[in-house]
Amino acid sequence: MKDLEKYGVFSKEVRPALFDYLPIDWSTVFGNNNGIIVEIGFGSGEYLQSYAIKHPEKNFVGFEVSITSMKKAHKRVESLENVRLVITDARFGLREFFGPKSVEKVIMNFPIPWDKKSHERRRVIVPEFFETLSNVLVDGGTFELATDVEWYAKQTMETAKEMGFEVVEFLENPDREIKTRYEQKWIKYGRNIYSLVIRKVKHIEIERLIGGRHEMPHARSVVAEEKLPLLHNKVFKEGKKVVVVKGVYKSTGNDAYLIKVISSDGEFQQHYYLVAYPEEPGSKEWIIKLDSASNPYRTPAVKWSVSVLADFLSSEEEQGK
Repeated sequence: MKDLEKYGVFSKEVRPALFDYLPIDWSTVFGNNNGIIVEIGFGSGEYLQSYAIKHPEKNFVGFEVSITSMKKAHKRVESLENVRLVITDARFGLREFFGPKSVEKVIMNFPIPWDKKSHERRRVIVPEFFETLSNVLVDGGTFELATDVEWYAKQTMETAKEMGFEVVEFLENPDREIKTRYEQKWIKYGRNIYSLVIRKVKHIEIERLIGGRHEMPHARSVVAEEKLPLLHNKVFKEGKKVVVVKGVYKSTGNDAYLIKVISSDGEFQQHYYLVAYPEEPGSKEWIIKLDSASNPYRTPAVKWSVSVLADFLSSEEEQGK
């Protein structure tokens, strides 16, 4: 496992931002070519643990956004060689970390339905999600949803059909092979459970934000240092890319600056830092690059943040060339 740390694998946690190349070569991560099953929102990990134990011939990748859930699940699956965990937005992770036709099955257990109109953008199950499924699932691969919200299950089924998927089954109160802890509790109290299974029928190509070498962007610029404080609260926009500077901090030890940035590629948002410093002491030419400690995914907006800030900071003489 220590040998894999250089690739961004730490025990059961995979950190794709540390990988040199995306999508991930999961055969290297797991050390085999077994089929992959993905669970979106693994919670405390009891379902993922049970499924992986029952099917040692498969590899399992779980997505979560909660660090607390990651810690709980990590303890559950620590001894299982066929499980890996990732902290990130699953809509982003499924699209960016898996290549075409690389996943056998995707599972979602009791996601938050986000029923309010203002919360729609938070839903995982939207047309763009099915486009991703149509790419990353193997031919005939499946997506399974379990929920206690009837309208959500039916809406998912209708959206899936509109996106070209085949409905394998839609059941009320199914006898599922593995049940989550909350599912067992709800069944005990007579709450209805709905299960949907759909199958990929056609393959489509999709556009990914990241692909190929996952390089660290940087820029060189003749900087007018007096412009650095002017970056605070500055907003830059280009197409779907948005960059907002939230803070500019000068080092007390040298001429370096730390710049706090929020960037968005559509709905996917990241918080990170850039550093700006003279290439040599007293030099007018500066380097602007990502701070390695924050290490965001090098999406188009992240790469653009480096170049657009370098352009903004350029001196009048440099801009006039």
